[in-house]
Order: sequence, then C-alpha cells, then structure tokens
Amino acid sequence: MVQGFLRLVVAGAVLLASQAAAASDPPPGLPGKLRVLAATDENPEIFSFKSESQPGLERELLEGFCRIHGLELVVVPVRDFDQMIPMLLRGEGDVITAIVDTAARRQKVAFSSEILPVRHLAVTRRPGPEVTRADDLRALRVGVIPGTSWEQAVADAGVPRAKRVSFRDADLLLAGLRAGQVDAVVMPLIDYTLARKRDPELVAGAFVGSRASGALAVRPADRQLLEALDGYLSSGRQARHTLIFKYLSEEALSLIALARRD
Repeated sequence: MVQGFLRLVVAGAVLLASQAAAASDPPPGLPGKLRVLAATDENPEIFSFKSESQPGLERELLEGFCRIHGLELVVVPVRDFDQMIPMLLRGEGDVITAIVDTAARRQKVAFSSEILPVRHLAVTRRPGPEVTRADDLRALRVGVIPGTSWEQAVADAGVPRAKRVSFRDADLLLAGLRAGQVDAVVMPLIDYTLARKRDPELVAGAFVGSRASGALAVRPADRQLLEALDGYLSSGRQARHTLIFKYLSEEALSLIALARRD
C-alpha cells in the first residue's frame, strides 16, 4: 500500500517537472490567458481561490495545464451557478471547472474527459431521519440550487415544485438544512464528504439518479483547446490519481467505489 502510494507521488512529481520544462509560447488555437470560470461556493479542496500550497484538485490540474502550454491562468469567480454557461458562451471565460456533464448541457457546451465520477446522494441532518429511498424525497421539503445538476437530480426524482426550496449557493443550502428550512438536500457524493468534514451531523442516504462525470466545459467552437485539455488529462492520469488521494478523504474514495458498483 505504501509503495503504491509512493509510486503515485513520484509519478506526480515527474509530471510536474516535465510540465515546467515544457512551458513555451501558447500553441496555435490556445488563448494566451486561460480564463477559468469557478463557482464562488466551490469547495477549496476542489478549487481554491487562494493559489497557495493547497490550490485544490481541479485548480492544481489547470495550473499544470497552463505551465505546459505557457498560459496565464486567470480565475473568474461566478456567484450564481446558473450563469456559468451563459458567461462562457458570451466569451467571458474560456473553461468552466467542476461542472457535471449532462445531456442537456452537451447541447450548449463541449465537455472534456472525466476528472471525477459523480453520483448524487440524498442528504439529511441529525436528528432528522436518513432517506433510504430516492422516492422518499417526494414527501419532503428539498433544497435546490437553480441551474445545477443537484436541482436536476431532485426534479428527476419526482419531487414536486411546491416541495423544492431554492437557495443561491451551497453555503446557503446547507445553512437552510441546519436551520430546518428544508428536510433534505441532494448533492454529489464528493461534495457531501467535504461538507461533512465541516458538519459531522450530515447523513448520507440513497443514491439519486445515475452515474455521471465531473469534467471541464468549453465552447463547442474551441476544439483545439478541448483537444489540448483531453490530451493533458489522458497523459497525466497517474498524477490526477495522486491529486485525488491528496484532496479527498477515505470516505469519499469508499463512496466512489460503492457508486461504481451500484
């Protein structure tokens, strides 16, 4: 186990060294500045707005991509998630980070290969009961964030509109759950495990919906950027696994394995 982990660390270090050596002028078709649209409520373990020693899994990946291609990374904070895709299409950014690949979104944007697997969970908070079946959500007040896959999973589970309570972002959503404004929320399993580190009273219930992928999104016309991102993710697969071990908990890794078997 230790030897395997050390191999992952060494692989990551080798990749970072090669990235630094390979930095050059931006290739044709890539922007000199890569403007990354990131949700302001994103977990810092995934994307931190502080570019220090712990930039977060996806920011660290994108920083490596920029080093390889000689790009400057520019972070564009986005408060309302439902504005992510419109901002991208208006040219206010070049790539969306930490977004779930869905059929509806693929009609508007192009997605990279998978960075993290996604399964949504019904989440409650003690002393409230665990949601053991997705169908049970229909009788509960369920918190949602407009424009997110979290909201879509709630809709797909058949929760009536009258039972859905909207919140602007994840922080307000979880605050509403703590305050008893809603009975349950639905969120990706990785977001749940990160939120539970800060609130141990959160309880994971049934999976809601099918497996999906967390990825990067670009405008469909930016084919060279998408090809470059996919090439980078493919060649750096071992280093990506190293970052997953670095930023995610054992509980997250266990839930990911369970979601893949379910």
